[in-house]
Amino acid sequence: MKNNFDCNEVLKMALRIKQVGYELYRTLAAISVDPQLNDIYNELAEEERKLSQSFHTMCQTLAQIDVAKIENWNTLSQYFSALLDANILSGSPEKNTLVQELKDRIGAIQISISFEKDTILFLQEMRNWVATEEQAKIDKFINEERNHILRLLNVRQQIA
Repeated sequence: MKNNFDCNEVLKMALRIKQVGYELYRTLAAISVDPQLNDIYNELAEEERKLSQSFHTMCQTLAQIDVAKIENWNTLSQYFSALLDANILSGSPEKNTLVQELKDRIGAIQISISFEKDTILFLQEMRNWVATEEQAKIDKFINEERNHILRLLNVRQQIA
């Protein structure tokens, strides 16, 4: 695990999380035999793709942040690194050790919920060090991730 990141690397991590979300949902849609789940996963994949584009645009303005002015930057960068090393954030779902769990409907939903929660944690930390005018943008991303969790919880309840 890398011990320290500069601001640009953290922004790249955030974009990677969105890309992994897209890959996760595309993989789940491809292996799902349940038409309802297939539709949900395709919708979530498309939402992740759109969020990634929006986030990329926002990151262009965030790249000006001086991480030397961020209190506890070393601790924060270690947290980001640990989060990316954990669970499905560490690589594409096709190459991940969780693939067998992805084939189980409930297991796949649980992994998806976990992914969304990890994404929220990451974004909440990022929110703490961006300019006030950028916080509303990150809040929008957080709310989108919460909506994903609610949709997944609803689907899990329906198929359980």
